[in-house]
Amino acid sequence: MSGLNNNTEASAALVYLILYAILFAFMLYGYATRHLRFRSRYTVILVHVLVRLASQATGLAFGVVGYANTSLLVAYFILGAEGYFTLVLCTYRFLISWHNHNFASHNSWLEPRFPPGTPVYKRFLLSFALFGPNRQPMAVMHNVLVGANAIIITGGSLLAGGSNTIEDFDASLSTAKIMRTVGQSIFLAINTFLLYCIVDTIHQSRLENPTKRTHPTLLVFLAIWPCLFVRGMYGILSGVLPAFNYFNPDNYEATGLKNSFIVSEYLMGTTMEWVSCTLLMVTYLTSRNDPKKADLEREKKAEEDQAEA
Repeated sequence: MSGLNNNTEASAALVYLILYAILFAFMLYGYATRHLRFRSRYTVILVHVLVRLASQATGLAFGVVGYANTSLLVAYFILGAEGYFTLVLCTYRFLISWHNHNFASHNSWLEPRFPPGTPVYKRFLLSFALFGPNRQPMAVMHNVLVGANAIIITGGSLLAGGSNTIEDFDASLSTAKIMRTVGQSIFLAINTFLLYCIVDTIHQSRLENPTKRTHPTLLVFLAIWPCLFVRGMYGILSGVLPAFNYFNPDNYEATGLKNSFIVSEYLMGTTMEWVSCTLLMVTYLTSRNDPKKADLEREKKAEEDQAEA
């Protein structure tokens, strides 16, 4: 433990490894007690938590081993991007679920509900359909998110194989920075559109329920958005400004990374993700009184039977 006490990077990584482990334990308890179902929006959070656990474990290893092992650093980059990717996707999925459960139409303009009994594989394929009668706004989000994610991973992989010369490394690093910045900028743009979706949802909710207060889950979404925005801005800054870049030698001192660099990384990056993830989990409490999915499906089937009659 004395090594950790003298290594701020490893200590910070360990703290957030423990914090994410706590969230993971809560989720396991939810699944074990059947308060959560695997075929629900919470499974997307589970994926995010697992990615962040892997990311923090890699960050801890990098903090212990040091700058000499660039493969650990690249893995930390890629897993960090995956964490943000899954978190933005989580928030969209939760907003769509709120639409389905709470709007008078019990439907979402982002992704209309599939008919009951639609196979899971078909739902998955249609969620990416950009053409045809089944295209939907969320399909665009899915494709753009996946594309941005692929750009970031490709940029990170350029550094994973190493380089024979300093010139080759500098060229790969420059390309990786550009790709990382482009990918993170796309994430930020999608996150900006998320704010419009949340505000529009609040507006529509007030029109449908003028005598009621804004649903607490929507207020939670509104509180999450600044955290996601700060995280997105940090992703861009880390590729543009040397002061936020791991591969800038000026960010290191004799004992490892400078404390100022570590504080900025964990404050603007990891903390924002952990807070956002925790708030999304809190929506389990704020949505307890929402109409249940089974009730909505029975209602939809009754409407279809009445229309056929």
